Amino acid sequence: MHRYCFLVALLISSPVLAQQQLPPPAPTPDEQAFARLPTDLQALLGNLPPRVALQKLDYARQNLIATGNAGYSPDQLRSSVENVLEPRYAAVRGVSAGAMSFPPLSPLVPANAFDYR
Repeated sequence: MHRYCFLVALLISSPVLAQQQLPPPAPTPDEQAFARLPTDLQALLGNLPPRVALQKLDYARQNLIATGNAGYSPDQLRSSVENVLEPRYAAVRGVSAGAMSFPPLSPLVPANAFDYR
């Protein structure tokens, strides 16, 4: 009788012991990249899965570069990430190069040259 109790106890406890001895899974490359981010960005993106958070961060960087801020500061990046996560009116702010971006037409071109009526 004691043998059977011992065998039953052994069979029941072996899966439990096997589960306790497994090492934790290795972090994915996305989790490792997310862990290397500054803590303020981790706090902003913490509720998203690591892959989605990295995609949002890349999108925010692309927005900064597209608006002419290739040498952006950490504060600008944080602001851009906030805009991507919760856009106020648009995810990308409109930026103009100013009045001098397109010079006026040459005086040699007649005023009605582009009148297509």
